[in-house]
Amino acid sequence: MTLLPARLFDVLCAHRGSVPYRGDPRAPLLVLTHPRLMTFRKADLDHGVAQRCWLQLLPALTQLVVLDLKLICTDEILQVVGATCHLLEEINIVSRVDICKSPFNASALIRNVSDAGLAHVARLRRLRVVALDPPRNERARRVGRCVSPRGLLALAAALPALEDLRVESCDLGSTLAAAERPLPPLALRRINCHSASADGVRKLIKICPHLRELSVTHLSEHNKDPILEEIAASDLRLQRLDLSFFSFSAVMQRLLAARGALLTHFSLWELDSALTLPALEALGAACPRLAHLTLITQSRCLAVPRYYRRERPMFTELRTLTIGNENFNIRDILTFFLSCTRQLHKLVLKYQTKVNIDDTIVYILERGYLSSISYMWLDCTLEVSPAVVRRLVDRCPDLRELTVDVPDLADVQRHIHDNNLDLKLGSY
Repeated sequence: MTLLPARLFDVLCAHRGSVPYRGDPRAPLLVLTHPRLMTFRKADLDHGVAQRCWLQLLPALTQLVVLDLKLICTDEILQVVGATCHLLEEINIVSRVDICKSPFNASALIRNVSDAGLAHVARLRRLRVVALDPPRNERARRVGRCVSPRGLLALAAALPALEDLRVESCDLGSTLAAAERPLPPLALRRINCHSASADGVRKLIKICPHLRELSVTHLSEHNKDPILEEIAASDLRLQRLDLSFFSFSAVMQRLLAARGALLTHFSLWELDSALTLPALEALGAACPRLAHLTLITQSRCLAVPRYYRRERPMFTELRTLTIGNENFNIRDILTFFLSCTRQLHKLVLKYQTKVNIDDTIVYILERGYLSSISYMWLDCTLEVSPAVVRRLVDRCPDLRELTVDVPDLADVQRHIHDNNLDLKLGSY
């Protein structure tokens, strides 16, 4: 065992769950965990391993850089990890969940990670990525353990290298902006902010000056533009910007002009149904490096003239496109984007009205617009015939996954099987 390279055990340990095993789950765990193991991710069979086994095993894994304990983690385990695994850069500490059954009341879910466990994690100064449970309110402490907003903030402030704090169902941006005590500048690179306000975004930018990915959802009908103005006036070097329930206003265009040069990902769920072709041209001009674009709008003003010609190149780096509407002409909009780039790998098309797009698919296939496509998802409202689906399969050699609503795909599936094509075909 000592003569084998340690990285071999990283690979073997990662594939423990790929082979069915009905014996004692501790056996493969103890055999494949090498003292020089650098990456450990729990497998499904690890849920049957008792906590005392983890407490005996983890102190020997002092070379770990990545540790995934999702749904098996407890405060006691974190105490051992914090004392011995000082090289960790990525950790998942989503809590083990126990069910407390009551003969009188509804059953309660009991979590096993609390602020006490986070205090041990705070000792791991090299951590860059941490995934954990969302913080709970004071009432949740009556049943089991829980992470509080105060504990979450203390963890973020204690880790100087922390770039990504992954907390599901948590408005992390608002939590940071609402901190009672001033926080030092953090190294966080990605933040989501659902209950956004201009003042909160201003505080968030001050706390996280190194942000690269920002997601903002604005649920109110008022004060949208001040939020955009705060982002535009900042020194953030954003690479990804997701905006939900905003409008493509003049302030939005100023924001893109100021911060669009470095953007590679942009997502907009448009609120006021005012998106137009000049707005798309402004987006393409302001974001020359854009590779991933999502546009969801109900605008009736988005139309491409019959003899339209681009005055300058735009969207040339586009690799992923997601668009949704029930009003625009699908053929015109697809032609507009697909004619801009020859590098598109992923296309997601959403629609809200039943319509047949056989002619559209044939049109863009004949012009070679889908020659590099590898993933395509078409809404169930988009009707496509089996003959066109087969033509799509034959004309797109790189296609690996296709989802389309077709009543009978048996002939297409048989064609894929007979030709040994590496293609996953799905329906609704």
